[in-house]
Amino acid sequence: MADNRIADVLIVRHPEGQQASEPQIDWAVGHLTKILQEKGLTVTSSDEKSAGGDARLQIIIPGKGTTTADIPDVPEAFGVFAETHEKLNTLVVAGADTRGLIYAVLELADIAKHSSTPLADLKSVQTFVEKPSNSIRSVTRLFSSEAEDKSWFYDRSFWDEYLTELATQRFNRITLGTGVGYDYLIDKIVMDTYFCFMYPFLISVPGYSVQVDGLSVEERTKNLETLQYISGQAKLRGLQFRLGLWNHAYDYGPNNTNKKYKIEGLDGSNHASYCRDALKYLLQTCTDIQGITFRVHFEGGVPEPTHDFWRVVVQGIEASGRQIEVDFHAKGVNDELIDIAISTGGPVVLSTKYWAEHAGLPYHQASIREREFYPKRPGDNKTAAHSSIGNPEIRRGGMEVTSKRSYTRYGYADYYRDDRKYGIVHRVWPGTQRILMWGDPAMAAGYGRYASFCGSLGIEWFEPLSFKGRKGSGSPGGRELYADEQLQLFNRDWTKFSYTYRLLGRLSYNPDTNPDSWRRYLRTEFQGAAEASEESLAYASRILPLILVAHAPSVANNVYWPEMYTNMPLYRDEKPINNPYSNYGYPYNYDFDTPSPHTFGSASPLDPVLVYSVNEFADDILQGKRKGKYTPLEIADILDDLADKSERRLEEASGKIPNRNETSFRRMEADVKVMMWIGRFFARKFRAGLAYALFERASDASLLQEALDYYYEARDAWKQVIDASKGIYKDDITFGRAHYSRGHWADRLAAIDEDISALERMLDPIRSQKSERSRSMSDLLSSFTKGVRPELKHSPVSYCYKGEPIHIQTGFTERQTDIHVQLHYRHVNQAEPYVTVDMEQNETGYFATIPAAYTDSPYPLQYFFEVRSVNGDAWLMPGFADDLSNQPYYVLHPQASR
Repeated sequence: MADNRIADVLIVRHPEGQQASEPQIDWAVGHLTKILQEKGLTVTSSDEKSAGGDARLQIIIPGKGTTTADIPDVPEAFGVFAETHEKLNTLVVAGADTRGLIYAVLELADIAKHSSTPLADLKSVQTFVEKPSNSIRSVTRLFSSEAEDKSWFYDRSFWDEYLTELATQRFNRITLGTGVGYDYLIDKIVMDTYFCFMYPFLISVPGYSVQVDGLSVEERTKNLETLQYISGQAKLRGLQFRLGLWNHAYDYGPNNTNKKYKIEGLDGSNHASYCRDALKYLLQTCTDIQGITFRVHFEGGVPEPTHDFWRVVVQGIEASGRQIEVDFHAKGVNDELIDIAISTGGPVVLSTKYWAEHAGLPYHQASIREREFYPKRPGDNKTAAHSSIGNPEIRRGGMEVTSKRSYTRYGYADYYRDDRKYGIVHRVWPGTQRILMWGDPAMAAGYGRYASFCGSLGIEWFEPLSFKGRKGSGSPGGRELYADEQLQLFNRDWTKFSYTYRLLGRLSYNPDTNPDSWRRYLRTEFQGAAEASEESLAYASRILPLILVAHAPSVANNVYWPEMYTNMPLYRDEKPINNPYSNYGYPYNYDFDTPSPHTFGSASPLDPVLVYSVNEFADDILQGKRKGKYTPLEIADILDDLADKSERRLEEASGKIPNRNETSFRRMEADVKVMMWIGRFFARKFRAGLAYALFERASDASLLQEALDYYYEARDAWKQVIDASKGIYKDDITFGRAHYSRGHWADRLAAIDEDISALERMLDPIRSQKSERSRSMSDLLSSFTKGVRPELKHSPVSYCYKGEPIHIQTGFTERQTDIHVQLHYRHVNQAEPYVTVDMEQNETGYFATIPAAYTDSPYPLQYFFEVRSVNGDAWLMPGFADDLSNQPYYVLHPQASR
């Protein structure tokens, strides 16, 4: 009987520990206590060590300065120390600061939550210490649809759970993004303006008669109180709360037929001053806002040049009397805008796009598409990608600054100067994968490693369902994806992506963290099938990012959606296309952002220095040469390999799961199958595309037949995508109004069939041309068969200096003969092309020199090797690792002086 009075867990908080007594620690300890009690454990607490009677486990929270624990003196570092105090199992948790201590406490809560024997598992915890690799690990949640987003915005229990999850997974920032669903000067009709121009939806600014027509005072007050609650609860969990104000347009022009929620009381004379004073008032009213994101180029609501407008607006930050981090979305930003941000006196961040408006592989692009360069290359008659769509105001100077810095649109551009006075954060946009579960530990660790590329501060993710219901396409009742009622999640849509959040948060904090920190979750979800499920999902999760890198018909996420791909044809006739979306300013297809003839073969990779386009490779084949770039066929082989491995592990998981009808397994299984068959579709489409490109150039009917054969296989794969998703997902999943940003996989089949029919009609009259001399794709590729890839042996120089030559030397693990090696190098500046030099061979390997004049630069350097053999083999090195999660080039940081 006496034993029943012994508590399972005693939590001791030392009163002399400053951290231990803070409200954030109160919350964290309360959360830990709640989890322990939900797991059936008895919990007592005390402010004196070993007080309150015996316990089976003691958890001590000493606070900073009251422990000699070996915690790195780094913000957010923490440790858990297994000790014995008076024969009592004890865990001492400590942090370098309050946020670090929160992480330590939440780690114990997470261990208990995902354990069937929580007391035993906590008692078996071994001492460990962790510190962050990235100082910023952020998530943006977008309000894009009044119909779908109000329900979660007002739901305080949603925010309690969601913010707790972010803190548990070691994110340290949350941004509520508004106004990003529309692009000013491109969108002509704005169907859903709720929160688009945020200030008057929250506050009435003294001295102005600005209001939203149709918005009651009560609703405006509710909006502000909700924002105050969200930001306060974020702060309580150690999260920095930020507000994303992506739009400052109050009037979308004469073409905008939608007048709902019209902004009254503003015109050109008071627009900037109102925004200044509204920003000041908002920051003084909602004091837990710690940072603001602004979109400062033309799409953010002000025709360019925007400098005078922003110079006025940011004065509201200084006038608020608070230090606020200013984040300028980097597109179009020049030195004058940077100086305006710096004038606020607070921290300044430029947030660049990681892989355009998509999610690619973890490394940063080695190159950007030709379309992103400005000025135009000599002899280049291409127009800017935006010129053929949107509002005619664009052609009257509305984007005059951004058009001159077009290379800032979709990458880190020229912002990596070593004398910069701003931080850089990389924002991952949601165009590649929006609704399917994602989870690859290797790739997540890669993002964690390269988020700090060249001194960057870290990474921000648009949450998975970003832009759901965008442009007035939303439906009442929330962001539900599923048709199958058993799988529906209602206002807890984020829980489908719990594993995604876990990997991205924890592995951005520490890319080398203990794998048990995610595997415990999988064991809870999938029991004996956990290991096979982890591997199946990991292989499948590499498919869409790789497709994005190899095939980028558009960098715009509102047009190109690889996950629910709108087919790009192999063949296009010259018939004009009637654009039913012209009144809205939307394009009809990829033509505005893809080189002529706007076909699958002409689409550029998103990293063209590393990956061939289909047509480029076809040209090289027929010229009897090849570069070291990854070919469409190599990409196809990788996709097939990933799909096959994922399928084998999924079959294993299906045999081990105790209940195949369990909802979390069914969601994962369906999504893996969809990704797997998308991979197989693209593998066959790449092969079909190459065969067709060769047919166009060689006019051999056998090649056209081969293209069709591969295309039939691709169609069969797409039908498997439909079968895997039909009845699972809703028939119309909307991320916009146009056909390419909504619908179901089944909707895409008709365009595939149409393209196949066009090729069949082309083949019919030339079938008889096939002869013994006809050549297949294999025949044309016979001279390019790859031998064994040499194993590179290279270590970057340890030290180098600006204004001095840098000697690059490399070799191979085995001596090579008849090998030619080239060095490709450039500054870490995407506005510049690569310099290519032949490397000379000596007894120890191959060497080349980067000249002193080139190293005398404010930019770091990056380089890679191209290796060719006499028999036509060619490779880029280091190239992609098997897990696609490495950096396929080297980076040097020349120092100022010896």
